[in-house]
Amino acid sequence: MKGQNIDMTKMIEIFNQIAMREGYKLIVNEIDPLQFFSTRKQFYEMVDRLIEFYIESEEYEKCALLLEAKKKNGWKQSEVTEKEN
Repeated sequence: MKGQNIDMTKMIEIFNQIAMREGYKLIVNEIDPLQFFSTRKQFYEMVDRLIEFYIESEEYEKCALLLEAKKKNGWKQSEVTEKEN
């Protein structure tokens, strides 16, 4: 590798893809994924990042499984109400 330049942007992109795919496996396949997070909020935020990643790559089945894992671990969807004008 002497004399060759490393494309750091490409390296970061590859690292992020690997991290997202491994994070997905961890969350949907582990019995208790919360053991790897210090708070539920951190777990929910990580799931949300993973969902965004898989929405961009149009892998909606994975998004559904991630949302299910989030619900299974205590997340409740808040109701959205319209503001009256």
